[in-house]
Amino acid sequence: MDSDVQLIQQIIGGDTSVFRQLIKKYETRVYSVAFKVTNNQKDAEDVTQEVFLQLYRSLHSFRQDANLSTWIYRITMNKALDFKRKKDRQTINETNTLHDIKPISPVLTPEQELVKKTEQELLYEALNKLPPPYQEVLNLYYFENKSYQEIATTLNIAVKTVESRLYRAKNILKANELGGRK
Repeated sequence: MDSDVQLIQQIIGGDTSVFRQLIKKYETRVYSVAFKVTNNQKDAEDVTQEVFLQLYRSLHSFRQDANLSTWIYRITMNKALDFKRKKDRQTINETNTLHDIKPISPVLTPEQELVKKTEQELLYEALNKLPPPYQEVLNLYYFENKSYQEIATTLNIAVKTVESRLYRAKNILKANELGGRK
């Protein structure tokens, strides 16, 4: 298989059939990241398709100052997070309609059910308020179990930047949690 740079040059040069090689090379990684973020097979497939459409449209703007795999990872994370946010907002809106009233769990009292639902909504809001760089680092560290060095390599940033983003993200979440309880 040709190197990524050669494949990109061929695709930009008009040989669009070569794009299939690029898809075959990266589809498993893209799907894997999308699935970890969305936690749903169908959603991960949709995100994967969106990533490759975006990749095809944006290939001419790839600057080659980073690895193609890193660039594809960033596109995937952005698409997956956007997709998840959109779907979560839709789910919350549907849950709040009268047509979608769910029966209260027989194990929990109505008060406990309300507290649980409120806590879930607050957590969702807090995570969505984090800037994307913090969301990326938290996702890689906690959900993909990557080391600081692996995160730095994937995102093309310094290890110290990874440390500071994790620290700041945790502080933002704690501050939001404490601010919400006052």
